[in-house]
Amino acid sequence: MVFYHATNALIYTIDLSKSRNRLDFGKGFYLTNKLGTAYDWAIRKVELESEGIPTVLSYNINEELYSIPGLKFSNLPNQEWLDFICMNRHIDPHSNNYREPRHDYNWVSGPIADDKVVDVVAEFMRNEVTSDIAIKRLCALPQTYQLSLHTPEAIDFINEFNVSYKQLTRGRWTQSWRKRLINN
Repeated sequence: MVFYHATNALIYTIDLSKSRNRLDFGKGFYLTNKLGTAYDWAIRKVELESEGIPTVLSYNINEELYSIPGLKFSNLPNQEWLDFICMNRHIDPHSNNYREPRHDYNWVSGPIADDKVVDVVAEFMRNEVTSDIAIKRLCALPQTYQLSLHTPEAIDFINEFNVSYKQLTRGRWTQSWRKRLINN
């Protein structure tokens, strides 16, 4: 299976500790199976961090990944998915004992909560809309999908020696995939 990771620089090793907290599926290494989505993410990451070069890495992931404990959501937003995202994004000002990720899954896959989805989830978390209304609004948005890896065991299913990348330079993505070389 081929998945894409968007970043603002070429990554040589996956380091789960560098992931941000309070993401859709918790702290982890995020990938998508849609190249266009990865291109958009890479550009957005550079815009948000005001540095780097939009970069998309292509990873081959062994399908045996799905044999270890994980969580797969349906292709459309539903109550379970919404609750899971809220749990991972929630900030409790009265507690400092949240660990990241906030679950014990090796991997999680399901719809992406893009910027528009984040707005709906935030409204739901503030009790401004019911879960039924939130899910209806979420299902009306274009659907994209993500796979997040949360443990070293899940990362082991990536072939780290067969990674290619493309970068955005002067407004164009490189024509062909470049082989990432690992310095030993």
